[in-house]
Amino acid sequence: MIEIEEANKIYNTPGKDYLDGIKLVAFDMDGVLLKNRNSWDVIINRAMRKHSTEGKMVYTFDYLHRNGVPDHLYANLTETKIMTYINLNDMTPNVMRTIEYLRQRKIKTAIVSAGSHVFAEYIAGLMGMDYYIGNEVDTTAHKFIKNVDPAKKDLNVVNIQSILGVSPEETLSVGDSFMDLSMKRKSRYFVAFNPASYRALEYSDFTVESTNLYDIISRLTVQ
Repeated sequence: MIEIEEANKIYNTPGKDYLDGIKLVAFDMDGVLLKNRNSWDVIINRAMRKHSTEGKMVYTFDYLHRNGVPDHLYANLTETKIMTYINLNDMTPNVMRTIEYLRQRKIKTAIVSAGSHVFAEYIAGLMGMDYYIGNEVDTTAHKFIKNVDPAKKDLNVVNIQSILGVSPEETLSVGDSFMDLSMKRKSRYFVAFNPASYRALEYSDFTVESTNLYDIISRLTVQ
């Protein structure tokens, strides 16, 4: 069970810049930087050459970490293969504009995702982000590697803060699920972007319902 203090929901002061004093924004990837909420489900289905998951099971990372996949499928899960499964059309509009705005304000950016490390590396490199971490596949040992526990992302945030020289009070985190709220433990603010659950909505400091990532900036600053 994730224990999170309930948000005060008092951040509505007209003209206030909530990015003032923030030096790091930690983004979840699936459902935030990517429109699809589960990159592993995308990867496994593309590896199986299936284009739709309708009526089929959804491959969450925790399921894959516990159960793996059929042995023959690992040949389609190398980093090179996973790179071919990236679809830029799945990126949320205005990711680049959002990251560029934060860069101009000397705010560092990071990806903390239980999704694919390969996807996270590609997006971070493309957007010029400062750090990324995701989960991986060891195709030799036929197992999935948990670098990010979906329910304990705060541990990754602490590590990033140590590397980048940033404090929790200088950190803002963005996610879409209840699991992402673990980042709130080590962040000044938590933004729920298109929250997938009522609890993510309830415990967030800000909520942004939009198809445009830059609306986070519009919500937090004076435009």
